[in-house]
Amino acid sequence: MEHCNNAEPVWVLLGKWHGDNQQLLAIARALNRPFREIPLRFNALSHLPPAFLGINRLSWDTEVPLGPPWPKIVLAAGRRSVPAARWIRQRSGGSTRLVNVNRPWAPLHWFDLIVTTPQYALPRRPNVLCNLMPFLPPPADPSPEMALPANAVNLPRPWTVVLVGGNSRPMVLCDATAAALAARVNEEVLQRGGTAWVVDSPRTPESAKTIIAQGLRVSSQIVHWQAGKPIYNALLNAGDRFVVTEDSASMMTEALLTGRPVSLFKLARQGAWLRRASADWRLASLSKPGSLKGRSFDLLAELGLLSGVRDLGLLHQALADAGMFDGNGEARRLASKERAETLARMIQLIDSTPA
Repeated sequence: MEHCNNAEPVWVLLGKWHGDNQQLLAIARALNRPFREIPLRFNALSHLPPAFLGINRLSWDTEVPLGPPWPKIVLAAGRRSVPAARWIRQRSGGSTRLVNVNRPWAPLHWFDLIVTTPQYALPRRPNVLCNLMPFLPPPADPSPEMALPANAVNLPRPWTVVLVGGNSRPMVLCDATAAALAARVNEEVLQRGGTAWVVDSPRTPESAKTIIAQGLRVSSQIVHWQAGKPIYNALLNAGDRFVVTEDSASMMTEALLTGRPVSLFKLARQGAWLRRASADWRLASLSKPGSLKGRSFDLLAELGLLSGVRDLGLLHQALADAGMFDGNGEARRLASKERAETLARMIQLIDSTPA
């Protein structure tokens, strides 16, 4: 459905983070409407809160020419893309609808829809849709393009697939944590038998890769992210159970959507006091929404001033409470329901936008 002209009703603003872009493109494809990809480039001003930047092109640029006809809807993620999305809406005369994924770090009423998950702790609003899982498609079915290495057929089962992330504030994959992860993999395979497949990511520190490889004492295969998406998808289909470092909601969701058991591996923390303070503030606002703490949290989040609030522990707990880690298929059913609701909300926005 991708095209190269301005006639598409859906524009997708692509930013710095792969996980965000992956969600945006998954949504655009699932909408089944023609869409246009617009890669954005950012400068140092993009680190400022969108409320300070206004509607202009001071913090962003793109090589793609932007002009009419303007889209019916813009899909974007995070903070840096907000000025660009607002600029497009202004040029459209206010007709373009704005959808932000995850958290906009900006006043919530600027957007027609915000699709978020629990770790961002956004307050409840009619235009805020809080799902338990990021919008990702189920793992692709095996195909020749996703073939595993030739020796894979000789590796003993069950296969424990270990998805390794990296540093994601406040979580860090330090050397000691990498050694602990290798010990966890050894324990898993010794207990259940079979083979471990360890897959790193672009964020995995080189020292952590080395320490994990040196610490493995069981039958194992190490796959580096440079090998590409096909082998990653093949392992999602072929794995019997998964161990995922807790720093990536996308990796965790991809493992959950296999319908097989998933367990999380905790990383070390830096600056965890800020995360704990934010979480405590959010919990206080939930338990007593009419209190001073509750009202102040909602007000500051509404204004986009609580940009530091991000606690993956809230997401992990919500998923655990819903029984998503048990490998009983519930994760797939829930994801299908959430995808349908998300798409319905967006299609309603598209269809209600003047031609």
